[in-house]
Amino acid sequence: MINDFNIAQPHTDRKKIDKRSRLPAYAQLANILRSCISQGESPPGERLPSESALAKNYGVSSMTARQAVSVLEEEGLVRRIQGKGTFVRKIGISTSSFDLGSLGTVFSDKENLSVRIVNASVKRSPGLEKEVLGLGPSQPVIMVERIILHRNEPFTLHVSYTSFDPTSPTVEAMLDTMVLTGLIFQDGYSNFKRGDLRLFPSQLNERDAGLLKLEPGQSVFKLEHLFYDFENKPAAYGWFIVSHEKMPMISRIGIWDE
Repeated sequence: MINDFNIAQPHTDRKKIDKRSRLPAYAQLANILRSCISQGESPPGERLPSESALAKNYGVSSMTARQAVSVLEEEGLVRRIQGKGTFVRKIGISTSSFDLGSLGTVFSDKENLSVRIVNASVKRSPGLEKEVLGLGPSQPVIMVERIILHRNEPFTLHVSYTSFDPTSPTVEAMLDTMVLTGLIFQDGYSNFKRGDLRLFPSQLNERDAGLLKLEPGQSVFKLEHLFYDFENKPAAYGWFIVSHEKMPMISRIGIWDE
């Protein structure tokens, strides 16, 4: 016989549904169940009470109970097994993900951002960037190097390449740092259909270290980007170089109550 453990027997106001609250009943029930999971009252592997049992114990409809359990399932806290029931998940590292929130926070702080162009030129010699963009060795590309400063301190070095076509909106995007960073970190503007991002460790050469006021050989993150136009052709290629101290890669797993 399955024990409906503590959450089936509410014993504090915290574990009761407040019918007068503006918070929907299903959200309140999801909060109660989540709290019990976070406090270990329903440990990993434990089977949740059936939706009908939850509905009866908390005085809600079966639909409300089903919605509450669905919320936890979407959050990755429980899983449904056909014919067996709903079980509390174990913490799974494989489900964790890392984002670029720290970069997004800086780039959204426009009042404290400034840009210094280091180099803006037309490159005619062969290079990897031409292969990436699908250009011939003799076709020119526009290269722009810039330091993006936050609160007057170098934050990242950005290098970008695009084919030499003064009439293309891509060129304008490459020359406008606010537009370019918005492509990656904000919603809205886009002259591109899609893009790839690739993050990997790198080491600073002497020139880039001087621009970023860091030590040569220091480990940094290199965030490459390749954007495609609406004809699915590579249109813009480049990368950001940023210290790992300014772009920590943090992922949370398990249940966080805040």
